[in-house]
Amino acid sequence: MTALPPNDDAPPVPAIASEGAAPKALFLHRGGFGQFEFLGKWLADQGWHVTFAMAGDGPDRQDGNVHIRHFRPRNLGLPRHDFRHPLDYAAVNCLGGAELMDRMLHDEGYHPDIVMAHVGWGVGLSVKQIWPRCRYIAYHEWYYGDWNWDKQRAELPADFTKMVGDRMRNLVIGGEFDLADDNWCPTRFQASRFPPKLRAQVRVISDGVDCEKHSPDPEARIDFDWVRLPRGRKVLTYATRGMEPLRGFPQFLRGLERLQRQRDDFDTVILANESVSYGQQLPPGDSWWLRMVAELELDHSRIHVNSMRPRAEYVKVLQASHAHVYFTEPFVTSWSLSEALAIGALIIGSNTAPVTEMVEDMENGIIVDMDDPDEIAEMIAWAFDNPDEAAALRQEARRRILDQHEAGKVFQQKRDLLTAMIGR
Repeated sequence: MTALPPNDDAPPVPAIASEGAAPKALFLHRGGFGQFEFLGKWLADQGWHVTFAMAGDGPDRQDGNVHIRHFRPRNLGLPRHDFRHPLDYAAVNCLGGAELMDRMLHDEGYHPDIVMAHVGWGVGLSVKQIWPRCRYIAYHEWYYGDWNWDKQRAELPADFTKMVGDRMRNLVIGGEFDLADDNWCPTRFQASRFPPKLRAQVRVISDGVDCEKHSPDPEARIDFDWVRLPRGRKVLTYATRGMEPLRGFPQFLRGLERLQRQRDDFDTVILANESVSYGQQLPPGDSWWLRMVAELELDHSRIHVNSMRPRAEYVKVLQASHAHVYFTEPFVTSWSLSEALAIGALIIGSNTAPVTEMVEDMENGIIVDMDDPDEIAEMIAWAFDNPDEAAALRQEARRRILDQHEAGKVFQQKRDLLTAMIGR
């Protein structure tokens, strides 16, 4: 898989002349730093003046070349399940972002060279109205709906409310294309969700992975205050934000049940919040963990579950893993997949497009049908029983990440694109 260099079909972006001793970059996000944190801080280390703007009531602050700004979140007039909610949500975020940007312009005389916004929440829709001469990049993750544009057919049945709600989401996303000077998307699969006319304007460029922070450690052990496993014990791992079907959590546990019946020489470590991040929410007090515990006969003495841990601990778990399961329905690819590959974890991945773009079966990981618990158990067992072959897959997994997604290379490419856009 080659995510870099950027999409050759994306149209060239004209440069502008930029004034000042160093370029100024503004990153807009509804929920925090998001995908921009590491790139922004890297640019700041290169001498750029970087500002992050996000919704919230926290104090504005400055740390060297990095400024943190907040715009006021507003109450919504419509509940989340209302099909009009995406437009309402985008409108209030657009207003909040516009108020902050207008204040930065008129009260502080701030003129950014580059503005980049996370698309879909409306935070960047007013950028060009405030700063007409800046260069604006729309960062896209997803185009909503169940229509496969390449196959010209619907993939899943949908009721009318969902279809209309998705159209409202896409109206907000489509509104970026007449504003943005460039459109970025992190994977080819995610870009493929866009209609062809919009897809032609999208540049596919990796988010990048810190391969120094996410690197192999053959001496790593599961040795924490909440779980300790003896050296030499086989370890199966699973890590995701929420326990949910979209990320294959029930399917993983069904495969685990089969494997536990067959052998007792391994333990399983699960890092996940007992919640649903993507997909239909469950009633209060219910969870997919509780449902699967009731459905399956699991040996809980060999399953160790905790919520998502601090990054250093999360990395240590993946370093100690003998097989790491990453499943997903066709949706946005998690950072955790590329991080696990960089660590050299042996991925047992679902046969879905987001995964197969990154993992080639028996070349840098193992691909299985995540709805087949017997195949899941069989291939995890293979990983346990064939350490030499598994080591070769691990090495190739890291090599490909270093070649195609290493943060230093990716960030340099992005910096070159940005400097060309502003005429530096």
